[in-house]
Amino acid sequence: MNRPARTAALAALALLATSGCTASHAHSHPQTSAAPVTPGATSWHGDFRAFGTPQWRRTWGAVDQGAWGAADFAAVEDPSAPGGAGALQVTYGAGSSANSCTDCPNPGGGQFYTDLNTLGLPALAQSPTLDLKYALKFPTGRDWGKAGKLPGLYGGRIGEESGGTHGSGWSTRYMWRTAKGTPDNGEVYLYTPTASGPTGYGVDEGLGDWHFQADDHWHTVEQLIDRTTGDITVWYDGRQVHHASATATGIAALPFAGILFSTFYGGHDTTWGPTTPQHAWFADFSLSTTPQHP
Repeated sequence: MNRPARTAALAALALLATSGCTASHAHSHPQTSAAPVTPGATSWHGDFRAFGTPQWRRTWGAVDQGAWGAADFAAVEDPSAPGGAGALQVTYGAGSSANSCTDCPNPGGGQFYTDLNTLGLPALAQSPTLDLKYALKFPTGRDWGKAGKLPGLYGGRIGEESGGTHGSGWSTRYMWRTAKGTPDNGEVYLYTPTASGPTGYGVDEGLGDWHFQADDHWHTVEQLIDRTTGDITVWYDGRQVHHASATATGIAALPFAGILFSTFYGGHDTTWGPTTPQHAWFADFSLSTTPQHP
């Protein structure tokens, strides 16, 4: 993306801010001492039918701080999408990477934050546990590139939970990552005030415990975070694929803030991105204080 086009994309994002199948080859993973799997009442639900409107912003509690990439987001009708309210199509340009890549031809993907207090849900923010579930779809033949980010939960201050910054914030985005001979390994890319990977960025939690499917079908991914114990549990298509005890350290005093909707290839340079333009679709986001599957 050239500079004028990129400026236009950022202007579109500013306007948005002010306008208001079971997995076929996922690794088997033993059941562990995760939180009891008892379906809980959904405390919040969000879809993309009115994406970009003031009504949608109110429904999601979307905030403009830290947001980018609106030009690569588009609401689409998809009768097969879970929840029956359409989907969000995300475009990733050839050679694309994070918005922080200053010499990439196209940043690709995008990011925005939601805020539970803006939604009038302080009880969720202060809860010791929070569960995020959503549906996603990758097309058959997807070019996975080297790796990329997917939405997860966050807490504390915006801007202090990603990008190499370990301040008064934390996040549990997912990543797909090439490793162990396959390009579609799943993991939780963990940021906390006390957890830092070897490069100073995030920690690869549970790398390869499951695989994201590129089969043009919808799949669900769900994470339960316990702030008091630091436990992280992940389900893929309703099956537990990861559990780690006392891994998310240093977050007990940092309330849940909401969803960090963050998806892009990268990394911060063109080596992370696909060789041709790619798409992914997202739908049917929900939050609960207890596990939601199936």
